[in-house]
Amino acid sequence: MKRFMGLLVSIVFLVSILAGCAGTSNSGTAGSPNTAAPASETDKSGTSGQEAAKWPRTYVDALGREVVLEKKPEKVALLFFRNFEHLFLLGESPVAATDINVLSEWESLAPYKNNAIEDLGSIASPNIEKLLAVDPDLIIAVSNRYESYGGKLDQIAPVITVDSNENNWQGALREYGKIFGKEQKAEDEIARIEAFVAQSRERLTAYNDKTFGVTMLGDKQYWAFTTQFVFNKDSGLGLNPPSQYVDMSKKGEQISLEGLATMNPDYMFVADLGGSSQKLKGYLKNLESDSVWNSLHAVKNKHMYPLDSSIAAGGPLGIELGVKTIVNNVLSQ
Repeated sequence: MKRFMGLLVSIVFLVSILAGCAGTSNSGTAGSPNTAAPASETDKSGTSGQEAAKWPRTYVDALGREVVLEKKPEKVALLFFRNFEHLFLLGESPVAATDINVLSEWESLAPYKNNAIEDLGSIASPNIEKLLAVDPDLIIAVSNRYESYGGKLDQIAPVITVDSNENNWQGALREYGKIFGKEQKAEDEIARIEAFVAQSRERLTAYNDKTFGVTMLGDKQYWAFTTQFVFNKDSGLGLNPPSQYVDMSKKGEQISLEGLATMNPDYMFVADLGGSSQKLKGYLKNLESDSVWNSLHAVKNKHMYPLDSSIAAGGPLGIELGVKTIVNNVLSQ
């Protein structure tokens, strides 16, 4: 690695990391600066003079740790698959990431599936050897996983932790705007998507007397979701759930097929619980002969439509796609 002198030291460092016994650097402690490498004389990203003036900057992450960024991050390793959308929306792409299978599974990420991104394995146990080889200048990890990595990440590159922000995509996008020096780009995208949702809500006002449900399907599993961009009256489409829908203060609840029949929404949108569009097709095929499923108003009236599973992640691209899918299908009747 560039930050270590000599091949022998690099080898010793690699072995210590993989063995899990390397000493924890002071940069991993709360409140202590975690400093990125100085900017090179040539800015490979072609950063303008105005953008260059934004650096260095100190970013306070989700755990309250101060991370000093000497220059705009160019080689980012992302250890939180839910935040692919935020990077892509800001015109950024990680050089390495965990759980990259979602790039081919989620329609919201289809335009980026051929990006050159090194596969680091799972978020639970990222491949440290590959991470070392990539030599990132910044690692982004979700805060509730940080401690489980045992300080290994901080010895490779500066680490920023982020919150999950499942119901606050605007806040998450603003934080990424700060990380990449693209605060205005973040605000522009937030305004664009919020305006699109508001316009879509107006287009659906004729359906205020109808009820809607969002169901995530698994292997003989049914989850009723309270997806905010669907049901929220102020920031979402403001659609009405059935009177016996699940607790709207929660993200969702597992129910039985009979419970779904009791809710019996006029319109229903379904997605795969595990994030696979191919598995969703299989689940729906298996339900074709189920009498309870076929008794649902939405199924009988052909008002049942698939949604991309990215909606469960609550990211801006998934929400934008979800809104388009709902509006296009409902208004096509």
